[in-house]
Amino acid sequence: MRSPAARHWQDLASAYLRGRPTLKRVCLLIDARHGVKEADRETMKNLDSAAVSYQLVLTKTDQLKAADIPRAIASAEAVARKHGAAHPEVLPTSSTTGAGIPELRAELASLV
Repeated sequence: MRSPAARHWQDLASAYLRGRPTLKRVCLLIDARHGVKEADRETMKNLDSAAVSYQLVLTKTDQLKAADIPRAIASAEAVARKHGAAHPEVLPTSSTTGAGIPELRAELASLV
């Protein structure tokens, strides 16, 4: 259950996003160490209902074992497939190593 403050923040963010018809896509940052959490799922439901396109971006992938990264991506993509407004490709990134940052930039540039 979310607190009243969290609910208020969620409502405020949803109203802001709904009022942006030129918005091409929102990036929803997901900590790769923890995967998609309940709060992320709530945000995804709100973005779906607001018809706002979004893409999951896994962060902190440098803190996973190399063999765990494809599993984290597949798990996030499975969640994304259940949401109509979600972009199907999940992008893995690391701000520490820079991994995935050029791909994320290219993806965002393709929307302009």
